[in-house]
Amino acid sequence: EKALEVANDSEFGLSSTIYTKDLAKAMHFVKHIETGVTHVNIPSNYFENQFPFGGKKASSLGPREQGSTALEFWTEYKTV
Repeated sequence: EKALEVANDSEFGLSSTIYTKDLAKAMHFVKHIETGVTHVNIPSNYFENQFPFGGKKASSLGPREQGSTALEFWTEYKTV
């Protein structure tokens, strides 16, 4: 709880990581952390192109419609 309080007190919220063997603690962290990307048991020094990338609060470079999800977001399909 203290770690969540400290992390969520920041004006930024780009990404976060939790290292734990306790699945309940990991899920609690994921549900309550105020970041755009959360990793469990891996470092948060990268992002995955197939997922929307963006932060919360004063973080990020724009909307989450970036990366490979932008193609899907901005595409209108038409059957010919």
